[in-house]
Amino acid sequence: MSIKHEKNFQKLVKEVFPYSSFRPFQLDAIKFAFNIFRNRKIGLLSSPCGTGKSVSILTAYFAAKELDDAVGRLLVLTRTRNQLEIYCRELKNIKEHSHVKLVASVFKSKKEMCPYATEEPKLREVSYRDFLYYCRGLKQGMFGNTCKYYEKTYSGRKPSWHTYTTINKIKDIGPLMPSEVYEKCRKSEICPYEATKILARHADIIIGNYNYILVSAIRGSILGRAGIKTEELNCVFDEAHSLPYYAAGILSDELSSTSVRRALREVERFGLDDFGVLEVFYNIMVRLGRNVYKKYGSEAEHLIQKDVLVNKLSKKLQTKADKLQHVFSELSDLGETIRQKRVEEGKSPISYLSRCANFLLDWLSVENSSYVHYIRVETDRFGRKSVRLGIRCLDPALATKIVNDLRSVILMSGTLWHTSYYMDVLGMEKKRCESLELPNPFPPENRIILVDRAVTTKFEKRNEEQWRKIAEHLSKIIQQISGRVAVYFPSYEVMHKVLEIAKFNFPLLVEERRTKISDVLKFFKTNENCVVCGVARGKISEGV
Repeated sequence: MSIKHEKNFQKLVKEVFPYSSFRPFQLDAIKFAFNIFRNRKIGLLSSPCGTGKSVSILTAYFAAKELDDAVGRLLVLTRTRNQLEIYCRELKNIKEHSHVKLVASVFKSKKEMCPYATEEPKLREVSYRDFLYYCRGLKQGMFGNTCKYYEKTYSGRKPSWHTYTTINKIKDIGPLMPSEVYEKCRKSEICPYEATKILARHADIIIGNYNYILVSAIRGSILGRAGIKTEELNCVFDEAHSLPYYAAGILSDELSSTSVRRALREVERFGLDDFGVLEVFYNIMVRLGRNVYKKYGSEAEHLIQKDVLVNKLSKKLQTKADKLQHVFSELSDLGETIRQKRVEEGKSPISYLSRCANFLLDWLSVENSSYVHYIRVETDRFGRKSVRLGIRCLDPALATKIVNDLRSVILMSGTLWHTSYYMDVLGMEKKRCESLELPNPFPPENRIILVDRAVTTKFEKRNEEQWRKIAEHLSKIIQQISGRVAVYFPSYEVMHKVLEIAKFNFPLLVEERRTKISDVLKFFKTNENCVVCGVARGKISEGV
């Protein structure tokens, strides 16, 4: 870029960038993203934590769009709610600074945006899968009444006048945080999630989680209904180092013997005929699990052929293997009957029978070498054992190859090293790929990395003595540190075991599944010396 063009570029960027100065290497990140958007490329950006990646991407997008409106719309995908809120705040700052006209549609999960899930205690604890079944059934009137929020959102197949009025207000005063959109929609008695989908039709920027591109059904529901074509869409994957693991995960599944046992109780309680499938299935799981436990112990995943389970079920049920799919489909429908009856009783919309039947249907349908079937035995913190059958996808590209159809894509993270690995495993078109790895702007002397080789969290070595040693070492280290300390554990189970023993002489906040990022920030602000304990890959481990 010539000096003249460089000056013009910086002038354009400063018109959008909402802060008085750039952090080290931030302008490099903006320029990289700007060129990716303009030239329809796939960019891989590794920029250390604290370098302002989120605002850099947004600045680059608006700068590129200012020069060429054909750049199209931007879809920002995050893995956690915290990252999503960061983008909302930066959009507010950009609008306030530059007065750029923008409309943003920001999605949280359908359950988090549902007024019923907030108002009714019975819905708060159900799984997301069960909630989605309930939501669909409620809209269809399966439970004797319909969703008042959904009904008021639409007039026939089109948004109601009431909905348009609310959305126009949101467009005028936005961008708004999801919680702010939720409150405005709830007061108007329209569905916040559906309103956000309608808002997406008018949005310059859509913010959601990875599923909005990776899951075809969700992609069609959100982007298709908004009239957005993938080839016209620019996309950013934040914290993209986790994308291979995440993409494989959405095509994987696991079922526990506990769920099968509960499904058995459901069928018995409601007097339904499951054709004897559940008892046979449960006994097969237990026998297979017992053999695996004898050979490999807990947590070891033992690969099994799909037909091992299929043939055992077929033999015990005296049914041809090719007829099992029909049987499992009937059980899935029967499970929805249970869900309906539970709702009529005023209970949560859970159906373990539906869960088991759908898992078995998936077990039958997965064929190719990109998947494996496995079994493992799990031991909980109280020593209780359960068997888990699993289907694991080994090829993330089955979900991520859609990125090649997008107008432009940016994958970014503080640790997106070895970019050729990501290109290969995600199935990206290498001829379109460009990468940039920025240096760490923080002095090396500002950090110290120590490894405690006297302790381990390896499963086979987990015991009370190990928990005691970890707790003692943590207590000693934290005692010598002045200020705020974050401790991350490999799992909730390990964290709780260690914290039962550890003694910290500082205020302590422990991450739970309901913990909000705002709670953590408030805790840090009110305590100069404190400890926060969380879980790796949890909501407070990235983008904080």
